Amino acid sequence: MSGTTADEAIFFLVLFLALLLVLFIFAVIRVPPELADSQEQPVLDLPEPPPLPLAPAGPAPQPLPVRRPRTLAPPAPAFGGSSNGGYAARHATVAVPVITPPTVSGGPPWGPAPKPPGLE
Repeated sequence: MSGTTADEAIFFLVLFLALLLVLFIFAVIRVPPELADSQEQPVLDLPEPPPLPLAPAGPAPQPLPVRRPRTLAPPAPAFGGSSNGGYAARHATVAVPVITPPTVSGGPPWGPAPKPPGLE
């Protein structure tokens, strides 16, 4: 879709939506007051549903298989106990290197700009 085709499509979409909005507002304005003030639910005259057919008298169907509950994880040990199976974390004993932030001078790395001639 080129730019002009997309612009035309958007224009006609907005035009259609504006027309639809005007039609809805016009329909709301034209509603008779007795219908607009009605607070009761409308009554629908639906026909009676047909009776359900009875199931044929035959052998009872097989019962569905019963799903077994999943086995739960073993309970957590008391406070201070270890449940990791004797694993000792070797990485925790290594000293973490300390990275110091670089020192900065507080200004830009270049010097001040030269003054233009004729201003002095």
